[in-house]
Amino acid sequence: MSQHYQPSIWDKAKMGLIMGGSVGACLGCLIGFYSTMKFGPGPRGYLGTIGQYALGSGASFGFFMMIGSCIRSDEDRSLTAEDQATLRAGMVRWSSSPASTPIAYYLAKAAKN
Repeated sequence: MSQHYQPSIWDKAKMGLIMGGSVGACLGCLIGFYSTMKFGPGPRGYLGTIGQYALGSGASFGFFMMIGSCIRSDEDRSLTAEDQATLRAGMVRWSSSPASTPIAYYLAKAAKN
């Protein structure tokens, strides 16, 4: 019997940092390569300039992805009884109104004809 492991907020933050850093570094390499080809390498040389772009872009994008993944990992929020009643009333109203019938119904009806 296997147990399911739920990642902690720290695990999600690390995952966001790694994914964002990887994507940012790749984009930084592309931008750095374009910049060195257009404006020249500068005093640091080709590799130093491209590396500087890659590290800067990777660090900033990784930081924002880390923050975003922490924000998205809120605790499991359950609906209150009032929220559940509001949702049920909305679903009843939606299903009983012919004007709000979903487009899938009309598409299925047109496919039959």
